[in-house]
Amino acid sequence: MNYFNIPNCVCYLRVTLCFFSFWHFSQNHNEVIFLIITLIVMLMDALDGYLARLLNQTSVFGAKLDVYSDRIVELSYWLYFALVGRLGLWVFIVFLIRGLIVDILTFRSQKPLGNSWLRSSRFMRFVMGLAKILSFISLIMIPAHWITSVFVYVAVISNLLRGYPVVKGALTKS
Repeated sequence: MNYFNIPNCVCYLRVTLCFFSFWHFSQNHNEVIFLIITLIVMLMDALDGYLARLLNQTSVFGAKLDVYSDRIVELSYWLYFALVGRLGLWVFIVFLIRGLIVDILTFRSQKPLGNSWLRSSRFMRFVMGLAKILSFISLIMIPAHWITSVFVYVAVISNLLRGYPVVKGALTKS
């Protein structure tokens, strides 16, 4: 198994850039650079899977690395924004708890749970991704604006909706 194929390296770089963006912003307070790096990090989320399929480098390890790097990046941004006072800590806690519940239930079942349009559809993935990107952009550029709150609430609600089928599937399976 190649832990350092191109798609996996994109995941490693993505997590590294995420933390670099926090360090750079805390040192320089340059919102434009923070925004550019954040957008690159978000776009790299789609790049790793695309490259894995294009280069025929898909693997079980790579799929898990993608999920874990997604969680690390997403939770890190929510936590960072909360720690610098641009967001309530409750948002990070909701994303953390939802992620833990979904991951634990999925791991225990040894197979995906909740195969419904809420969890798996391209539409819901698009809504969730767009809500996160718009939340992060507005938290960087206009943190106190009302539209930022709207984007954050849409991200929270779509996140919870995507987790609901997993919980329901685990409960009906029991």
